[in-house]
Amino acid sequence: MATILGLLLVVTFIANYLSTTLPNTMGQNDLQHDVEVQNQLAQLAALMQVTAASEAISAQVSQAVSLGSVGAPPFAAADSSTIAPGNQSSGLGVNFTLAGPQTYNPPTGGVSGVNAPGCTTTSTTVLCSGGATVNANFTGALGGKSSYSVTLSGGGSANINVTSNHSAISVVVSASTALRVDVLGNNDTLTFDVSTLPEYILILGNDDTVTLTGSGTNSHPNILVVGNRDTVTTSALSGSNAVVTSVYGSSDNINPGVLSGTAKFGVYFNGFNPSTPSGTCPVDNLSSTDTVTNPVGGSGPFTVNYNNTAYSGSGTSGPWGITYHIPTPFACPFFSQFVLPIPAGAAPPSAALVVHLNNVYSTRAEVALDQGAVVYAQPGGLPVFVVPPRISLSNGVLSLFVPRFSGHLGSESGVGTADVSLRLLSTQEIVIPSNQFSFQTGTKITITVITPYAAAWYAYFHSSSSPFAPDVTCTGSNSVCTALYNPGGPLGTVKLSIPTTGLQLSLLVGLFSVNLG
Repeated sequence: MATILGLLLVVTFIANYLSTTLPNTMGQNDLQHDVEVQNQLAQLAALMQVTAASEAISAQVSQAVSLGSVGAPPFAAADSSTIAPGNQSSGLGVNFTLAGPQTYNPPTGGVSGVNAPGCTTTSTTVLCSGGATVNANFTGALGGKSSYSVTLSGGGSANINVTSNHSAISVVVSASTALRVDVLGNNDTLTFDVSTLPEYILILGNDDTVTLTGSGTNSHPNILVVGNRDTVTTSALSGSNAVVTSVYGSSDNINPGVLSGTAKFGVYFNGFNPSTPSGTCPVDNLSSTDTVTNPVGGSGPFTVNYNNTAYSGSGTSGPWGITYHIPTPFACPFFSQFVLPIPAGAAPPSAALVVHLNNVYSTRAEVALDQGAVVYAQPGGLPVFVVPPRISLSNGVLSLFVPRFSGHLGSESGVGTADVSLRLLSTQEIVIPSNQFSFQTGTKITITVITPYAAAWYAYFHSSSSPFAPDVTCTGSNSVCTALYNPGGPLGTVKLSIPTTGLQLSLLVGLFSVNLG
């Protein structure tokens, strides 16, 4: 009888252990494993941002992820997990519109397109007569130091492009030839003979010297100089020439020389007021550093227009005056707006991976690295952030980290340890306003997150304590923005549309190769 009672006690103990103690213990083990994986992915997210911020290209980092919980042998084995890529249609994107300098792309390839009888051309010269229509492109070798000569007679028109440094460029045309000349380069010496038809001359470069010669009765040369330390001078203008010169740059000099007869000379210095530099042209365009030389002779006017009250041009006598002039906002040459896109969704690589926790003694769950955030989601519950996204707005500065994955992550299941290995391939850091770029007036920065955990993102940005609450929207089917989490359910799209007025942006994009070891 005692033996039977003893066996009953043992059976009762085992039954109680299996029905109560073991499930409680394993449930605690599963919850501890959940927290362990959360911490591991949080550390991985931090490593990614630190590595990208350090710009340590080719640096390798790794993070162990425990797939199995603690078991209770011999009665219960460890619960397993699976680590796999996240939804590859998810992603984080950023769009904003900038105003900034365009790139000037001049023609290349040597002399080309000369289309007229009577023209003789070489790699450095064009000689035409008989009403030629000339299109010629000159491209100098590295370092330049070539001489280019264009001589046209008999009327017609000419479009000349020269890309060269340290070169001598001479253009002589007849009285009835229309002329357009573009020169891109530094330290060039340019000589133009004034004709009686309008001439348009663009000089883009530094330390260039432009000399105008000749006379005429109805000439209207228009000269645009973009660069620093450039000089425009005339040896002797006579007749009724009317020269207009516009200057964008610093430390430039205009010397009208001798103005005979009724020749006119007008100068526009398009600088900016240092007290409000964002209002007009880019930095390093101080008209206060530009100078003019007092013209000699002539009864025609010589005028100087400028948009900087600190103008210090020399020359205080003669038949000319100074007029304060404010250019329109689009007056800066090669200055325009464009949209810089960082796409989101349907354009991998998306920085998303997920650990599926196959819990037996507690609720199954997912821990996901989602575009730099770490999310914890249980079926039938609201997904929440363990680590919030790397997006912040403080003191007028919007800071944003956009991680990207390259390559195929693969998957691994079991109760062992997975090693997530990353290598930094590239970084891109964008700071606005900076380097002559600023936000286009009246625009917004749009941050788009496409994610299966839209409810977590929307709740985080929409909370009363969030600076983004007025700027957030969420769209998606089946009320995914506010609904309880359904594994494998639809994606939601969370958008922040942040006005750029008074805003600074610090954006860091990091691209990582990723694999499981």
